[in-house]
Amino acid sequence: MLTLFGAGALALVAAMALADVAGYDALVRAVRKLEPEWLIGCFVAQLVSYLGYVLAVRDVARVDDGPRLSLALTTRTVLAGFGVYAATHAAGGFAVDYWALRRSGLKRDDAVRRVLALGALEYAVLAPAALVCALILLFEPGDGVQDAMTYPWLLVIPGFVAGAWVSSPKRAARFLQADADRGLIRRWLVHSVAGICKLRALALKPHRHGFGLAGVALYWAGDATCLWSAIQLFHARMSIPALVVAYATGYVLTRRSLPAGGAGVVEVLLTFALVWVGMPLAPALLGVVVYRAFNFWLPVVPALAVLPSLKRIGGQFRRAEERATGG
Repeated sequence: MLTLFGAGALALVAAMALADVAGYDALVRAVRKLEPEWLIGCFVAQLVSYLGYVLAVRDVARVDDGPRLSLALTTRTVLAGFGVYAATHAAGGFAVDYWALRRSGLKRDDAVRRVLALGALEYAVLAPAALVCALILLFEPGDGVQDAMTYPWLLVIPGFVAGAWVSSPKRAARFLQADADRGLIRRWLVHSVAGICKLRALALKPHRHGFGLAGVALYWAGDATCLWSAIQLFHARMSIPALVVAYATGYVLTRRSLPAGGAGVVEVLLTFALVWVGMPLAPALLGVVVYRAFNFWLPVVPALAVLPSLKRIGGQFRRAEERATGG
């Protein structure tokens, strides 16, 4: 709980610092344009986002004949990963995904690789969307978008080429046969390649894993729509390509992978990302604050309800880790 309040303090300090830069007069003018009906859009969009992530977690778990997680367990995992545990664990929400996979009977290495595959799946869907939107913005002069927000997304192309190269069956086999016990870097290299291979297996079988791909698309669409609704709340307007590029830039690291849910970090990055695509600072800051209220703090409430089960799962997790070295 202390860590949770600390995360709140970090977010508050970041917001106050940005408010001082924006100017309180500008903030007051933006608040006067409040359109409260958009709060409903924020809430519904987040529900869609969580539903999508539940589908994604279940599908990544069962790829390559993996376990079939129950809907109840997956839902509790997602709630905990997006809520209180994302705010209080150094590994973020991905730690809860790892717990659930270990609990389902997977060995340690396989669980780690599936968690990495889940993270790779997130960006495999978001990055191409951001690339397309960046290309649109590059050919739309006079939109106020800085070049630094668009040109870096061209790196998505060589990134996908590298992923396809390293995960090809023959090449991946050589990586995976490497002795992963010789050092931390080599171990994580092996795990990362294996995670990308699982992502490749998922992507090449859409008839079997369509729910996973659709789930991640729903997750990003719902979360970005929540941000869009929060911006509309203050009568601010921006194009969809600009919104997607700003959103993707602000989430170079997701809240599930950052300690303390990215409190203080996400608020600053996402606010400036909106400014860099042409939005005034005051409505950008207010929109991000409302978005984070739904995106990060709202899940804390139901996540608190599953804390007792997290304690029990934590005991199972520790016992599983103690047995890990014995296979």
